[in-house]
Amino acid sequence: MRRIALASLIATSLAAPSYAQSGRLTLGIGRTETPSTVFVMNWHSAPRPAGWSYAAGLHATSLGSAWIGVGASYSLPLGNTPYFLRGTFMPGLYTRGSDMDLGGPLQFTTSVEFGTTLRNDAEVSLLLLHRSNGGIYRNNPGVNALSVNYTIPLN
Repeated sequence: MRRIALASLIATSLAAPSYAQSGRLTLGIGRTETPSTVFVMNWHSAPRPAGWSYAAGLHATSLGSAWIGVGASYSLPLGNTPYFLRGTFMPGLYTRGSDMDLGGPLQFTTSVEFGTTLRNDAEVSLLLLHRSNGGIYRNNPGVNALSVNYTIPLN
């Protein structure tokens, strides 16, 4: 049993750098409809076959709300151009601060991102996101945000 655990640890350690080297970190700033300023930080793993990748996000507003979540994203290159579309779905936990009451802590964030890849492999994009509890709580107003983002490759 110890040998299996040790082999798993070694394999994970050896594989981790390859994932980190091709992952991406996104930083963005935008506005919500509450209105407040939103700060966006998202991470996407290297794309898996057919364009899917793992995703994680941390979003905070100027009114003290915060959300953290994990999920998946799909990137679609637009032909032989540097442009792309990316859709992301991440369930996560929300804390209100003095911002809008979204009904409860479990919130689902869906987003659509349109952007371009630069010569240095970084990306500039526009992100539209919607966050709501999907009707699992009585109160479900949802909130939308629009942000401008800069994404850097982690290699």
